[in-house]
Amino acid sequence: MIIAILSRRRVAISFINFRKKYPYWLNLACAYTLSTILMFLVFYLYLNIVENAQWNLNIGAIPSFDYLKIVSLFVVFLGGAAYLLFTIIGLNMVLFKSTKNQSYPLKVLVIFVLPFLVFLLFYNFVLFIAFIAHIILLVAIISFKLYESLFKLDFNTFLMFFFACLIGAVITGAAAYQDLRYDEVRSKVKFANNVMLDRDVMGEFLLEDILTRIGDDAFIKSRLSDRLLSKDPIERKIKKIYLAGYFDQYRQEVSVFGQLGQPVLGQGKTVDLAEYKKRYMNSDYATQVHNLYFIKSTETNTGNRFVAFIKIQRNNDFLGTIVIELNQQRIESGKAFPKLLMDNKYVSNYIERDFDFAIFEENVLSYSSGIFSYQGVDMEDILDHKEIFTTGVLFNGYHHLAVEYNDKVIVVSSRQYPNNYILADIAFLFVAFLIFTLLSVSVFLLLMGINQLRFNYATKLQLYLNFAFFFPMLVISVIALGFLSHSYTEDLHRQYYQKAGIIRDNLGRDLGGEQFNTLNRDDINGELYALASATDADINLYLPDGILMATNQPTIFDKKILTHYLHPKAYAAIIESMENRLLQTEQVGGLQYKTVYLALKNGENQRLQAIIAIPFFESEEELNVMITEVFSNILIIFVVIFLLFLIISYFVSKNLTHPFKLLTQKLKDTDLENNEYMVWPAKDEIGLLVNEYNNMLFKLESSKKVLASNEKESAWREMAKQVAHEIKNPLTPMKLTLQHLLRLQAANKLDTGQALVNPINSIIHQVDTLSDIASSFSTFAKMPLPKNQELELRNVVFETISIFYNREDADIELEDLTNEGTSTKIMGDPKLYSRVISNLVINGIQAAVEGKKSKVLVQLVFEGEAHIKLAIKDNGKGISEELKDKVFMPNFSTKTDGSGLGLAIAKRGVETAGGKIWFETSTESGTTFFLLFPLIP
Repeated sequence: MIIAILSRRRVAISFINFRKKYPYWLNLACAYTLSTILMFLVFYLYLNIVENAQWNLNIGAIPSFDYLKIVSLFVVFLGGAAYLLFTIIGLNMVLFKSTKNQSYPLKVLVIFVLPFLVFLLFYNFVLFIAFIAHIILLVAIISFKLYESLFKLDFNTFLMFFFACLIGAVITGAAAYQDLRYDEVRSKVKFANNVMLDRDVMGEFLLEDILTRIGDDAFIKSRLSDRLLSKDPIERKIKKIYLAGYFDQYRQEVSVFGQLGQPVLGQGKTVDLAEYKKRYMNSDYATQVHNLYFIKSTETNTGNRFVAFIKIQRNNDFLGTIVIELNQQRIESGKAFPKLLMDNKYVSNYIERDFDFAIFEENVLSYSSGIFSYQGVDMEDILDHKEIFTTGVLFNGYHHLAVEYNDKVIVVSSRQYPNNYILADIAFLFVAFLIFTLLSVSVFLLLMGINQLRFNYATKLQLYLNFAFFFPMLVISVIALGFLSHSYTEDLHRQYYQKAGIIRDNLGRDLGGEQFNTLNRDDINGELYALASATDADINLYLPDGILMATNQPTIFDKKILTHYLHPKAYAAIIESMENRLLQTEQVGGLQYKTVYLALKNGENQRLQAIIAIPFFESEEELNVMITEVFSNILIIFVVIFLLFLIISYFVSKNLTHPFKLLTQKLKDTDLENNEYMVWPAKDEIGLLVNEYNNMLFKLESSKKVLASNEKESAWREMAKQVAHEIKNPLTPMKLTLQHLLRLQAANKLDTGQALVNPINSIIHQVDTLSDIASSFSTFAKMPLPKNQELELRNVVFETISIFYNREDADIELEDLTNEGTSTKIMGDPKLYSRVISNLVINGIQAAVEGKKSKVLVQLVFEGEAHIKLAIKDNGKGISEELKDKVFMPNFSTKTDGSGLGLAIAKRGVETAGGKIWFETSTESGTTFFLLFPLIP
């Protein structure tokens, strides 16, 4: 929460002097440029993370979410937070206390973004969408002054954070879609190269094991060693057992040659072993597997082919050679091993995804594979698009990418990324950023104290409304997701049991009963391979003692990926507890899958003959797809309702709190004059408040009349008392002087003129005092009636202070910090302000400590951009604590002479013109009076 603790005033003031040096539009352009650069950095930060990691951060990552993905998302969140922080601070620095029209920054923004929009629209549409979101954020920040909510923690701050999270989700969601397109293009190019240039990686992987097993097959060795036995069973076993399943997409030819290379299988064989070797044993065709060759077809209607040479030996005796020729009829994935089971040397070339594709020669379709019908569309128009060879094109709900190879073009197609998944990516990122934001706020409050969070009534109402809605919705969403997941899992299990039951029925019919003990391992393997190929399933058969007897995927066990022994839980359930079936979750490395175990029993005596194990490797993937689908829909609904309800709750709370704001404003404006009654039509709680407010006004009006009468009487009494007191002071010495003259007259001592001079001068002085008192009271009675006009405060100050420069009893210093040439225009009465300044200077001179020469410093300085401040500082004895509250009261004075109205007149005159007057005092350094006036723009 670094954002919340930054000082807005400090940041803004530090930039004021900087921005004065450059034009306003240039400052705006710099702020927009910085923000745009940060937006692109966030966009490519996401791309960089997902491209260099082994995972994605979109909605498809939900089922396998772990701490590494959380850390990656948090890094993206930090990048987005920095983008928001510097965007708002940059705009705040430029717009803070700006006198420009509110529409001016928006006009500059339009001029700034227009070239980017045009360029991105044609260069990269995904970046164009991200940039549109960035523009919306800038417009919102400027239009609604969101930067004012950054430095305080209230509900408006949360609204700003929520909006920023949404914009950040759109930008990173666009980056996620961009990464998806990049990954799709890379995968399709790799797939096209594998089809057009490279070999069948999966077929090569499977043949490596098959060739080894054929070379070690005891049945094949026995048949080859006996010249009298037919070699046809060798061909049947190889095709039925070893080449079943994946190699159904190949036309299979098996040739068997004797020790001298002569054909020993089939009567029509005319090609001997030497001819095969001469034709195919070429280093250009060699694969990573010994004696396996891959021949890439250069003919349109001819597929690729594998040719394998297998030497059969027994006890170092050479028995013959078997040649397997596989001609590809179609290209499809078929049933393949999970990627986890492949050797490392094959993984880099393996394409996990299945694509539809077609091969064109001179824009004429020569070969196609998959669901998409390339004959039903005008591919010439599609191939004319240049984008199909770079980023691909969207057509009929598919994404198509073309790759050129010599004079051929291969078009690889896949279903378009669903639109609801695009929205789900944005919703998922929005919720993630929202959670990180709330966690950051919580951590900040824990560190800084919960008292930092102060909500008003409207904020509390909005929070309560949102909590009352979203908490039940969140609970319902979690329950719905769990229920649908459980329901789908149960349905999936029923399908597994149904498929397993079919397999058991077929095995029971072909292998069960008394014939089970008479069948040899080859017969059992043959039936198992045939059934596995027909049902598209993997089947493992265990003996009643828990040892593997047969399997159609021996590689898994030969490579020690799975043990040859029955799973302990299956052993306990099927063999020890005599249960008929068991479904359990198993794991190999990072791959989870379901396995169904079934008891194969003798139909007559119900004795356990074998245990059938059927693993479903696709179970987790199917469940993950379902979870992703459900979760994406829930997220989209959640976010849409969240935003709608946030807007609705904002206006609802604003409508509900409007009467309170109106009542608050009325209460603020309530005084002893010109109060208006409120009208509220409804008789609800607001109506009761309004009624009580009107009753209060009625009582206030009645009290005002009584109070006015009492105040007038009190004021007249106080004024009469004060006038009497002030007049009484000079009258007493005047009376005494006159009485003294009478005594001199009675004593005949007024014969000389000199005897009358002093008494008469004393009387004249007292009369002047009475005149001053009358003038002061007259001036105070006339306030506030100053003649307000525009004036240059600097000139008034200079003219007033100049009359004090020649005084010998004080040092007067004037310090002008406003820079000569700048405007110091304010509204006010120049004569009144001159008198106020003069009185304050005189007070400062008279406040000097006895025996110490008085020093008065007058300082003129700007206060921010809208005010000017005048400070008058003396070096006197200061004002004591008990007298501070009486300084501006009428008739108060610490001097023996004077009316005590000078500071009262000054306060009323300054405040009437919209200014402010206050003081700071210290018994050690003296007193400083401050006058603050608003400048005229």
